[in-house]
Amino acid sequence: MTTTTAAYWEPVWAGGRRYRQVTDTEAILLADHVGPGHGRPALDIGTGDGALARHLHRLGYRTTGIDVAPSAIAAARDSEADQHGDEPTWRVVDFARGDLRSLPDPAYAVVACRLVYRWMDDKPAFLDRVRQLLAPGGTFWVVTEIAGRRDAGDPRQHLGISSAEAEILTAGWSVVRTADLDVLRCYALRP
Repeated sequence: MTTTTAAYWEPVWAGGRRYRQVTDTEAILLADHVGPGHGRPALDIGTGDGALARHLHRLGYRTTGIDVAPSAIAAARDSEADQHGDEPTWRVVDFARGDLRSLPDPAYAVVACRLVYRWMDDKPAFLDRVRQLLAPGGTFWVVTEIAGRRDAGDPRQHLGISSAEAEILTAGWSVVRTADLDVLRCYALRP
């Protein structure tokens, strides 16, 4: 079974699985690399419970969080709302195979994916789709685990991307900035 389908992710989210939350350090790195939103559009691919989308929204982006799993979008909607009740837009969208014209904006100042890139079966096709949506001068923000950073006995050691997958991710961008957080690496990529 492919890992980018609702058939894979829906039972995971419906079963109550949740993932690592955005830390304060990660939120600061995000803000430093993408800057204030000033109402510009941002897209969070594989939004899950919406944590990253909410951080982008607080930075002033008009944020849309998408996920292939309806239960993930339900979790995002049910998560604690901003103190003013202002929320990102939530949509069930299959980014890998869906019609990107169904998204609310034709281009985005920030396209983000957190703990998602590793699961993309066809990484070059995924990156092509990201580039189609990234506005000129925009930032592709990626947070992913890096292989080899966990202890050998850790059952999650297989979750990191390989150096070859990291090369695929960073190829073809004019600006590549990285910051490391324990087992994770943050990438700010610009055309």
